[in-house]
Amino acid sequence: MTGTESSQNVTAALQPENRVAEQDTAHQTVGQTVETQAQAALPDPVVPVTPQPVAAVAVNEQDITMREVAQMVGAMVFVFCFAALGFHAVFYAGY
Repeated sequence: MTGTESSQNVTAALQPENRVAEQDTAHQTVGQTVETQAQAALPDPVVPVTPQPVAAVAVNEQDITMREVAQMVGAMVFVFCFAALGFHAVFYAGY
């Protein structure tokens, strides 16, 4: 009998394979447990269905909202204030 055919080496050679098989079954068991717990904790996704679809409001592309008006006025005031500040600086510098 050679050194590789002894019973000690055969047992040592089989242990890693047994560990891999045990780990695979353990991972599958854990995966199934997690999946079951997730299904129990999270409800099924429900898509609400209305009896009739809600009609979309017709929007005129040319209409302007108050928000847009306020932004435009704010931008104009900002530019005017910077221009006034610049003219004041020029006047104060004596140019």
